[in-house]
Amino acid sequence: MALLPYLDEQDASPEIRKLLQRPVVLNVLRMTANAQSVFRQRSRLSTALLNDIKIDKRLREIAILRTAKNCKSVYEWTHHVPAAKHVGVTGEQIASIENWQNAKCFNELERLVLQFTDEVDNNVKAGRATLEALRKHLTPAEIIELLIIIGHWRQTATILETTEVELDEFAGQHNILEGTPRG
Repeated sequence: MALLPYLDEQDASPEIRKLLQRPVVLNVLRMTANAQSVFRQRSRLSTALLNDIKIDKRLREIAILRTAKNCKSVYEWTHHVPAAKHVGVTGEQIASIENWQNAKCFNELERLVLQFTDEVDNNVKAGRATLEALRKHLTPAEIIELLIIIGHWRQTATILETTEVELDEFAGQHNILEGTPRG
């Protein structure tokens, strides 16, 4: 059982109630909706990071999965595996995320994204050499998006792990990218 209650629909403002009217409402949304004053903006950021980014969505999911491993977030991992497969991350890559350094299934750019993610997750700041190597493959906009992606899903893992949000009954079986509402 989560350590904090999920927002009760009766206590939600009409705007929040409308945002939660989706075919599938994840427990993480029900938990973060408690912060009603910022929930709409946070949801918009999540949606933008899922739909409106310039960086390759495969790289986004690789960074999210690595962040989930770094944060030991089973919830985040479980929900993003189907999303990663949906955008083309292979089963072998997913299985190798934890020990990516020894895996042969990642190309140079994917390895740089994993290295960058580890450095940001572990040190807040990526190393200059890693950043310079990424600049050979990604635009400044894509690198900033990558930083926002890492930070956003690290923040999500912090919420999930601190409040002990339970896995949804359909976790790992539902592609969270399908029907992502815009708003």
